[in-house]
Amino acid sequence: MPIARNQILITIDGVKDLSEKGIAFRCRYELVGFTDDGKPRYQCIYLREGEPEAILVSTRITPHGPEPRYFNIWPGLFKHHLEFGDGRDLRFGPDYSITLEERG
Repeated sequence: MPIARNQILITIDGVKDLSEKGIAFRCRYELVGFTDDGKPRYQCIYLREGEPEAILVSTRITPHGPEPRYFNIWPGLFKHHLEFGDGRDLRFGPDYSITLEERG
């Protein structure tokens, strides 16, 4: 899926930098398709107040430019969210959509 022009790019190092500097952010996960064996795949979008959306890309740049990072639910998306998410709980819908809710 191509990266939209109104999105900026962010790497894991960029997310770590936000956390280290105490900059508030939110994240969301967009369903982008399914693997050949039917597992849903997601991309992660980071949001900061007053900034355009930032799509998580691989740190490694390919000859075609930066590539979005895609996650399967387990263990990739769970592990990523626990380590680099915004602290909200993941909730899965029957259509594989993900919403994030504040913890109790």
